Amino acid sequence: MTNFKTFDKIPVVAYQLEKAIDLQHFRESCSYFLAKREHSFLLYQIKEDTFMYVKDYGSVVFLNCNNNLVISILRELKGGDLPKDLPKETYLIEKGNELEVDFGKIVINQLNLDVAHIIMLNLAQSVALTNYVNATSSLNESTSMYVNQLETSGNIKLSKKDMRIFIGKTMNLKNSISENLFIFDSSDLAWSKEHLSKLDYQLKDELDIVKRHQGLQFSLGVVKENLDLFQGILQHKYSSMLEWIIIILILFEVVQIFL
Repeated sequence: MTNFKTFDKIPVVAYQLEKAIDLQHFRESCSYFLAKREHSFLLYQIKEDTFMYVKDYGSVVFLNCNNNLVISILRELKGGDLPKDLPKETYLIEKGNELEVDFGKIVINQLNLDVAHIIMLNLAQSVALTNYVNATSSLNESTSMYVNQLETSGNIKLSKKDMRIFIGKTMNLKNSISENLFIFDSSDLAWSKEHLSKLDYQLKDELDIVKRHQGLQFSLGVVKENLDLFQGILQHKYSSMLEWIIIILILFEVVQIFL
């Protein structure tokens, strides 16, 4: 284990690429020293005090990496130019006697591979949550528009195709979160040593990971509830239309008989 005896302020930046990462493919193309790996992440040590953490659900965290390296890796993983609004979180790691996690700042008395791992894991989780929250907010805005239509006119201007698209987006997002539920768990490292456990707890508390995850699930539930309501209204609308078509056809046959 590498210990860093002296450091002042070290930046750590987390990005969410909004797509899954093929870890096997990236591992084959990356020439940096692979310090740790599991089926869901790769942790590289680029220099003595420089790390890169790649999570399979699309989060990439850079600890004390220069901007050129960051852009190069992100472009490689993204497979092209980077959007300007890529979800991002930035913290500064500072040296101090007492462990403290505050807004935009993480104070520790020593920095080693395990400490770096705990920090980058939590930031990877947080930026992934940010991406999910943004996607859910977009769905909420869309459904709110139709709720307002229903309130003002008593009807919604939504086709069956658009309804299926909304349902598909919602279920795809819920499935994506369900597949990655483990991202909100603590690393086994957090249970191995007291200072790592304390660091993990303070990071989760400061980043509000548990509450944000619960709020995310609630928001998705509201979207799904609204979509079920819309689907029922549309189904009733089309059922009524079919009934009128049948009535008109029957009347037409009756008229024909009389004629």
